[in-house]
Amino acid sequence: MKRKGMLLLLVALVSLVLYSKLPARSGTAAKIGAQAPAFALPALDGQTYTSEQFRGKPLIINFWASWCEPCKAEAPALVRLYERYQGQVEVVAVNITAKDRIESVRAFVSEHGLPFPVLLDERAETAQAYRIVPIPTTYLVDRSGMIADKITGAADYATFEKKITALLQR
Repeated sequence: MKRKGMLLLLVALVSLVLYSKLPARSGTAAKIGAQAPAFALPALDGQTYTSEQFRGKPLIINFWASWCEPCKAEAPALVRLYERYQGQVEVVAVNITAKDRIESVRAFVSEHGLPFPVLLDERAETAQAYRIVPIPTTYLVDRSGMIADKITGAADYATFEKKITALLQR
């Protein structure tokens, strides 16, 4: 019995140590109605983009990877969306580069003609802050930085347009 108790104590201590080594999360939960987690990420164009610079305009944040088949299927709808709402809504694509290769990212962007900023989440910290599990996942953030909606999985143009229309009315 003592041995079993010692084993449980050891497991509890190891779990506590491992948990304390996890990266700290921001205090905000990435959920509808909450403040969107802040980010500052480098982009393929050499600039660094921050969530703060998009305040005042609705923001679409699309999380993706080059090897993701649903992401490939969704890309034309995002390009069309950007072209239709340019000037009214900001669009950024956050590549989860920690699980991708930069050469593949560049090839995807070129093949699909992504005209909006492509941000590189090299350590997957932003994906973690937004609690991204399946990709693609898209967050819609209102002018004040609050999460207004979320799309899990690939969306078609009609779905994006419906959600953006609602976002613009906020």
